[in-house]
Formats: sequence, structure tokens, C-alpha cells
Amino acid sequence: MASEMTWRRLSDKERKEVELKAKNVMLEFGKTLEKLPDIPEAIVDRDKSERDENFGEITCDDMFRDLMFENAPKKNNDFIIAEKGKWTSK
Repeated sequence: MASEMTWRRLSDKERKEVELKAKNVMLEFGKTLEKLPDIPEAIVDRDKSERDENFGEITCDDMFRDLMFENAPKKNNDFIIAEKGKWTSK
């Protein structure tokens, strides 16, 4: 099998054989797919189709901001202190 996988130039006859094999594989796969039963799409009925964007006094922006400040190693009041250039490649 290893010798079958090595690269070499194909003759016109070999190329036609490969094309026929590939075409037969695709046709057989198509025939197999046609034998599968039809599966209807699932339909989900919901009372509510949209979510409420306002879910209390804390907004997504506030939660995001709090999380970012909590994860920041260095901060000063309302600012995150970031290193400049230390992470860039030289």
C-alpha cells in the first residue's frame, strides 16, 4: 500500500482508470444516499420567540465591564493599564 501512495506521473490510461474509479465511488455513494429514508425537519413551537434584552438593573455592558476589570492584572480607577509593546515580536 505504501508504494501505491507515493507520487508518480500517471499515464493517460492510468489517469482514465482513476477518473472512472472516482466516478464510480461518487455514483455508488449517491445511490446509497437515495436509499436513506426521508427525515422530516423538526419543528419547535415556542410561546416566546425572542428573548428580553432587559433582565434587571444590571445590563450586559455592566457585567462585561465588571468582568473585564476583575480579570485585568493592573487597573487604575476606570482604566485598565496595559503593557505597551512587550508582547509584540521583535
